Amino acid sequence: MVEDKVEPREVSWRQRLPWTEIFQGFRVALDFNKLLLAAAGIVCMALGWWLLAVLFHYSRPEWNAKDYAYTNEAESKDQAWRKFKSDRQKWDLMHAAAGPVDSNERVDAGDIAESWQEYTALTELQKAATPATEAELKKLEIKNDVIARARQKLSGLKDPRIKEAGNLRTWPWFEDRGPNPYLMLTGQTTAWEHGGFWDWLLKVEVPVLLEPLVKMVRPVVLFFHPHAGPLNSFYFLLVLLVTVVTWAIFGGAITRIAAVQVARQEKLTLPEAFRFTTKRWLSFVTAPLFPLALVLFFLVVMIVFAFFHWIPVFGDILVDGIFWPVMLLLGLAMAAFLVGLVGWPLMSSTVSTEGTDAWEAVSRSYSYVYQAPWNYLGYWLLGLAYGAVLILFVGFMGSFTVYLSKWGVSQAPWLQTKAYDRDPSFLFVYAPTSFGWRELTLKSVQLQDGSFVVDQQTGKINEENYKKYMGADETYAKDHPRDPLSWWNKVGAVMVAFWVWLFFLLILGFGYSYFWSVSAIIYLLMRKKVDDAEMDEVYLEEDEGEAGYAGPLTAPAGAPPAPSRPSTSLTMVEAPTLKPPAPTPPATVPAPEAAPSPAPKTQSAPASEGPASEPSPPAPAATEPPKTGQPAPGETPGT
Repeated sequence: MVEDKVEPREVSWRQRLPWTEIFQGFRVALDFNKLLLAAAGIVCMALGWWLLAVLFHYSRPEWNAKDYAYTNEAESKDQAWRKFKSDRQKWDLMHAAAGPVDSNERVDAGDIAESWQEYTALTELQKAATPATEAELKKLEIKNDVIARARQKLSGLKDPRIKEAGNLRTWPWFEDRGPNPYLMLTGQTTAWEHGGFWDWLLKVEVPVLLEPLVKMVRPVVLFFHPHAGPLNSFYFLLVLLVTVVTWAIFGGAITRIAAVQVARQEKLTLPEAFRFTTKRWLSFVTAPLFPLALVLFFLVVMIVFAFFHWIPVFGDILVDGIFWPVMLLLGLAMAAFLVGLVGWPLMSSTVSTEGTDAWEAVSRSYSYVYQAPWNYLGYWLLGLAYGAVLILFVGFMGSFTVYLSKWGVSQAPWLQTKAYDRDPSFLFVYAPTSFGWRELTLKSVQLQDGSFVVDQQTGKINEENYKKYMGADETYAKDHPRDPLSWWNKVGAVMVAFWVWLFFLLILGFGYSYFWSVSAIIYLLMRKKVDDAEMDEVYLEEDEGEAGYAGPLTAPAGAPPAPSRPSTSLTMVEAPTLKPPAPTPPATVPAPEAAPSPAPKTQSAPASEGPASEPSPPAPAATEPPKTGQPAPGETPGT
């Protein structure tokens, strides 16, 4: 007997060290389809945020306005002041998020003062022409200690700082993302001096890597801000909804392509990815909103509890004393749901990989985060460390590309002579300020008075010199007519800015593409860790030409079956079949045989004996002569 040959199963790096799959992130993320999806998602989210900011931002409330009318009674005045301070704090929160980016709103007496008396003293002391004297302030019913505090705070109003504005209104081309990577790597900036590398890595590079998650969590944090009023909360809720819907479509398509690429080493087209995402858009959208809806439900329960809490005696003793543990349990549940939102990227990856619904996505993400938190944290730390290098490299290559495009054109002979003065730097006056691209391209621009548009020490744009270069300073333009740009220069700069902005979106989109691609890889790793599922299992639809969840590929109709592995010890024998044999060609159709009868003794004897039977149907005519040894039709045997 010949023994069968048993081949050992091949063990790959994916089985021995599954975490090495994270290093596929660069190859998976650097795909043009994913970059386009990321760039489109960035623009859609920014557009939605900008529209909401324009709709919800309002003017700053001022003291003594009609909304704060009061009588001469001190108690009514104090109540009006408290309402004013509350409204001013709500406006500050709204202005920081939705205010115009170029806003010049500054800190005033309403922000510094702690009472209406102190506000009055500050405004009287701040008058430049004839500030009030001590006697005049005392006539306004202001006490000495209030006057003393006002004099101490007056220094803060001499050069008041500009209020923070437009954090959720800034377009992606102008967001602050740190110094330019090309200038950093070439030693032309001080970002890494005196231990600045770690500060840059943690405060600049990591937020850029986690920008999709940061922009999803930011409105949630602002929603629970202590100074947020009903209008603020509604605005932040809409911002969150826009963010979730945007990345449910574009992020879901990226994770779908990445999941199939990592698991099956196959690539989906954009139509296939969008078709998959649009079929399950409700699951992609509702998955991250489901835990937030539960948090809001718990909040409503706590608000109802607060109505009983307001009842004197009954609320203090019976309601608070007995039912406060329920509030603690609700607070714990809210904290668990909010902390578990760090697994938001796993929700999109779950739907993209399994083709399941929102509830399955939520349950898996929270299960993976809380059952294997150290694995989840470790995978993300590795992904962030690897991604920081990739983002720096991609940012360097993008910046270097833009710089070389300008530098190469500027090397033409006689281009920068006084007769022509066609240095192409002016084409980048509208370049993105994010990542320092504008500073990089305008670094060599020098005005006729010897000053530079970009400060050579700090590497920042000098706003005054920039206005001179753009022709906004008419006095300077009269004295130095060669510096300001002409209208045709600005038209050319706008057209070049269009292509530079598109290129910038692709560079910025790599960070988003890497985030969602690594999220899909981390989901596969967490699924293998918790559920012990193989990395190559992924849901495939029929319209993608696949056989379904984790199933083998099926051959197309009409194709021959796949050959089986040959055996060296057995002879291949055709398997028996239960099908009837194929019929013979209709060349000869034999006549039906007559009923058997006993052989006659003589030729004259009757052919048969016994009872008569029904006549049989006539036999068909024979097409061939009868075979030898058989009687022809109509003949008797032996004749």
